[in-house]
Amino acid sequence: MGREWTMRNFRTSRSALLRGMLLGTSVMTLFAGTTAFAQDETGAEPQQTGTQSADNDIIVTGSRIRNPTLTSSSPLQVVTAEKLENAGATNVQEVLTQIPAVGVPSQTRVGNAGDTNPGLATVNLRNLGTDRTLVLIDGRRTVAGIPGTAQVDLSMIPTSFIERVDVLTGGASAVYGSDAIAGVVNFIYKKNFEGLDANLQAGISELGDDKRYSINATFGQNFADGRGNVMIYAGYNHEGNVPNSKRERTASGWGSLGNLLRVGGDSDANLTAAQNLFNRYYQPSNVGPGGTFNFGGVGSRLILPDGTLDRFPSLTAATINDPDVLAKIEKYGYNAAELGQQASPSNQFTIAMRTNYDVTDNLNLFVESTFSNYKTVGRREASPMRTDSALGAFTGTNGFFPIEFMVVNPNDPNDVRQLANPFVPQAAFDAADNRAANDAFGSRDMSFLLRTTMFGDGTRSTPTERDNFRAAAGGTLKLGGDWAADFYYQYGFTKQRQGMTGLADLYRLAQAVQVIPDVFDYDNDGNSTEAICVDANARSQGCVPINVFGLNPDGSSKVTKEAADWLYTEMSRYSKQVMQTAAVNVGGTVFELPAGPLQVSVGAEWRKESSLDDFDPLTNAARNGYVQLLDTSGAFTVKEGYGEVVVPLIHDTPFIHNLTLRGAARVSDYSTVGTFWAWNLGAEWSPVEDIRFRAVYAHAVRAPNIGELYAAAAAGIITITDPCQGVTMAETSAVAVNCRADPGVLANIQANGSMTLTSSDTAGVGSITAANPNIREETGKTLTLGMVVNPRSIDALRNFVFTVDYFDIKLDDAINRLSAATVLNKCYADGLADFCQFVTRRQQPSGAFSVGSVEQVVRGLINSGGSFARGLDFTASYSHDLFGGTATIQGSWTHLLKQGVVPLTGDDYDNTMGEIGTPRDSGNLTLGWDNDTFGLTLLNRYVGKQMFDYENYQTRFRLADGSLPDKKYFTVGSKIYTDAQIRYKGIENFEIFAGVNNLFNVKQPPLWVGTPNGSPNAIWDIIGRRYYGGVRAKF
Repeated sequence: MGREWTMRNFRTSRSALLRGMLLGTSVMTLFAGTTAFAQDETGAEPQQTGTQSADNDIIVTGSRIRNPTLTSSSPLQVVTAEKLENAGATNVQEVLTQIPAVGVPSQTRVGNAGDTNPGLATVNLRNLGTDRTLVLIDGRRTVAGIPGTAQVDLSMIPTSFIERVDVLTGGASAVYGSDAIAGVVNFIYKKNFEGLDANLQAGISELGDDKRYSINATFGQNFADGRGNVMIYAGYNHEGNVPNSKRERTASGWGSLGNLLRVGGDSDANLTAAQNLFNRYYQPSNVGPGGTFNFGGVGSRLILPDGTLDRFPSLTAATINDPDVLAKIEKYGYNAAELGQQASPSNQFTIAMRTNYDVTDNLNLFVESTFSNYKTVGRREASPMRTDSALGAFTGTNGFFPIEFMVVNPNDPNDVRQLANPFVPQAAFDAADNRAANDAFGSRDMSFLLRTTMFGDGTRSTPTERDNFRAAAGGTLKLGGDWAADFYYQYGFTKQRQGMTGLADLYRLAQAVQVIPDVFDYDNDGNSTEAICVDANARSQGCVPINVFGLNPDGSSKVTKEAADWLYTEMSRYSKQVMQTAAVNVGGTVFELPAGPLQVSVGAEWRKESSLDDFDPLTNAARNGYVQLLDTSGAFTVKEGYGEVVVPLIHDTPFIHNLTLRGAARVSDYSTVGTFWAWNLGAEWSPVEDIRFRAVYAHAVRAPNIGELYAAAAAGIITITDPCQGVTMAETSAVAVNCRADPGVLANIQANGSMTLTSSDTAGVGSITAANPNIREETGKTLTLGMVVNPRSIDALRNFVFTVDYFDIKLDDAINRLSAATVLNKCYADGLADFCQFVTRRQQPSGAFSVGSVEQVVRGLINSGGSFARGLDFTASYSHDLFGGTATIQGSWTHLLKQGVVPLTGDDYDNTMGEIGTPRDSGNLTLGWDNDTFGLTLLNRYVGKQMFDYENYQTRFRLADGSLPDKKYFTVGSKIYTDAQIRYKGIENFEIFAGVNNLFNVKQPPLWVGTPNGSPNAIWDIIGRRYYGGVRAKF
C-alpha cells in the first residue's frame, strides 16, 4: 500500500475528531458566556417553508435569495421528519426511493452485500445516474462516500437529525454548481431545537432475519438569554444480515429456461423460449472445491475422488430433460448462490452537534459537525482460484502449467530424470498432452479453476469500516436593510478501510502447483518420495506443495492446512476522500418595483477535492486471483462566481395576481477541464392567488470527477449476455457471420452444433476499466413547465394542493462507461472492428471455460452521444378534519414520455423507457389519520410494468417469419407495496408505534440469470414482510 494505516491510527483519529466536536461546542458556549449579558432574547421562529436563515428569513431550495414569500420555480417535493417517522425508516434512502422521480440508485444496502462497497446508499434522480444528483446538507455540499466520485453515502446521514428533505428535480448547476444536472437532494437539519427527543426502535423480517435496532437522542438548549442554541445528537443503528439461504428464490443458482431454449437465427422455437423466460432451471456453478480442469484439449474435466475422470455436462435445450445430465449437475455443481447475502449486517454510531450564537444584533455565528462510524461485512461464495486469464497464475501460457519436469541430479549432472507431479492421478496424467510452449521438451500441461473453500469457513468476506466527518463554521452578517452576507468554511472527509478474505497468492500458487517427488533428497531429510516444489528458490522461501487435483472420498479438500496457510492472502484497501469548501454570499433588495422588491444574490465559492485509494501489492499486480485494482490518487480545485436575480413585474392586477422573472448564472474555473458557464431563466405567473404557473430553462454542467479523470486501470469479473450464444453453422444473420469469423467461436460451433456456453463462461468474464484524462465536461439542457393549484379561496379546499410539471432533459456529451453489452453488440451485431478489438475470446478450452467464450472485455470511459428524459410529474395533497382527528392524503405520480441514450455519437437512439429499472409509470399514495391519542398511516408504492431490453435482448428471439414474439412474454407486471403504521399518543411525552412493511408480502418478479434484470434489488422489495415497533419520547 502507498502508506501504512493501522486500525490503531484509525481509532486514534476518530477519538481526536470527537474531542474536536465537543471542543467546538464548548468554545462557542464559552464565548457566549462572556458577551451575552448585554443582549436581548431572540424572537420566535415563523412557520418554515424553506431553509431557515439566522435572521429568520426563508431560503427555498433552488435559490439563495432570502424572501419569506418566495416559492420554487422548479418541481420540488418535500419529505418531512414526520413522514420519515411514519415510515419507520432507519435509513433515509428507503423513503427517498419511494418518490417516483427518484430512480434506481447505484448503491443500496439491500442487494449490495457482496465484495464491493457493501452497505452504501446513494440517490439517483430521473435515472440519469447517481453522479448527476447533487446531495446537499443545509444547502452546502458534503463529502462523497465513494472514492473518486461525488456520490454521497446517505447511510451516514442521521435520520432523526433531519428536519426535512427537499428533492428538487431540474438542472440547478447555476445555483449550486456542478453535479446538479438531474437535480438536488437537500437535507435540512434541525436547528434551534429545545428539549429532548429520544427514539427507540426494533424490527425483524417475517423469516427472522434483517433484525434492526435503533436508538438515538437529540438534546437542544438555548443559552445566553435565548441568543444562542446548542444541539447534540447521538445515535446507534444496527441492521441485520439477510442471507440468500433463507429465501427459496435466492437459495440456489437459477437460470432462465427461456434463455436456455433460445436458438440462433429465425425459428418458431423462439416462441417457446420466450414463453419460458420467467420459468427457471437449476444452474449451479461448474466450478467447485474439487476444481474444473482442462487437459488433452478437453475442458470442464472433473477429477473424481477415486482418480477417475468425468466432465461437467453442458446444459442445453437438448439436454435440459436428460436425467443423467441433470443428475451430474446436481452432484458436481457448486451452489454459490446460497452463500451470499441480500443485505449485509451493519453497525453505525453517529454523533452530531450544532451551536449558533448571536454575537451582536447583526452577527450570528455557527459551528456544526457530524461524525459517523459505519461497520459492515459483505459475504459471498469462495473466491475463484485460477491459472488462466489476466487474474490467473500463468498468464503467459493461457493458464497451462507443466505436470512433468526434467530434473538434474545435483551430484551427477549426467543423471537427468523425467519426473511427473505425484499429486496428479494417473488417468489425468495419461490424458494430458503438451498445450503450451512453456518448456524445452514438450511436457504435459493442464489448467484449472477451483474455489478457495480450503480457507477459513469456505467463503469470501469483505469487512469494511467507514468514518465520515463533516465540520462547518460560518455565520450571517446583516449589512443594513434586508442586505446580509453569509459566509462559511467546511471541511469533510470519508475514510474507508476494507479487507477481503479467502484469497490466494498467485505467485505462491504458481510455485506450489509445480511439484515433483524429492528423488534426490534436496532437503536432506532422508525422504526421497515426498512431494516438493520444483523451484529451489521457492523451496528456500518455504514453498509448500499443493494438491488441487480433486477431493478426498469424504468430500474434503486434498489441500493440507500447511499448503493453505502458504497460499492464503487477504486484500487490503485504504481510501480517503477529502473536500474543503469556502464561500461567501451577499444578497438583498436593490430597489423597490411597483410589484415588489428586485432582489439579487451574488457570491463566490472555492472548493478543493482530493481522493486516495490504496491497495496491497498483490491486488495492484492482479495476483490475488480475484481482482486487480491499482493505487489511485487525484485532486482538483474549482473557483466559482455566481449571481441570481428575482424581478417581480406585476402584482395584484386583473388576471395577473403575480408575475415574476428570475435568472441565475455561475462561472466555474476547474483546474482540470477549464472554465465553463451554467445558467437558468425562470418565470412564475399567477392569474389568481390560487393558481400558479411556473417555467424554468436551465443550462447545467457537470465536470468529470476524480475517478473519471485519474482512476487507474482495474480488472474484475462481470456477467455478460454473449450475442454469439446459440449461433449455428446454418444461421445467416450478421451476428452469426461476425461470430463465426472468430476461430474460437467457430470451433465451439463445430464441436457442439451451436455456440454452447457454461455458467462460468458468462459469469466469469474479465472486465478492464480505466479513467480517461481527456474526458470533457457534460452539459444538460432542462426545461420544466408546471402548474400549482391551491384553492385557498374555497374554504373546503384550502388544504388541497395539486401540482403538475412537465420535464424535458437532454444531456450532451454524457460521461458514460461503455457497457459490456454495448461493446459486444457493436462488435457482433454492427460488425465494427473498432469495438472487436476490445473483446478477447479463448481460442482453446481452459479450465472451466469453453473454447470461443469471452475471456475479457475492455470497457472505456467516453463522452457519449447523450441521455434523454421527458415526462410528467403529478402531486396532490389534502387534509381535513374527520372523526375527531385530521385525515390526510398525499400522492405523487411520474409518467415517462421518453427515456433513453445514444451510446456513441452518431448511434441510433436506444430507448430505455419501460425497460427494467425505468417503468413508464410509478407513484405513491399516503393515507393518514391522527388525533391527540391515535395515529394511522398507510404508505402505498406503485411500480409499473417493465420489460426486457428491446434492442439488445428481445430481438434475439426472432421467429421464422422474422417477427418477434408478443411483448407480453418479455414483460414484468406491475407491483403495489403497502406499508402500515399505528401510533398511540395517550401517555404524556411518549408515543408508542408499531408497523409492518410490505404488508401483503409482495414478491419480487421471477428474474433469473440470463435475462437483463438491471438492478432488481433496488427496484422491488426482496426481503418480504417485516415488522417493527418502538417508542418516541419528547420532553
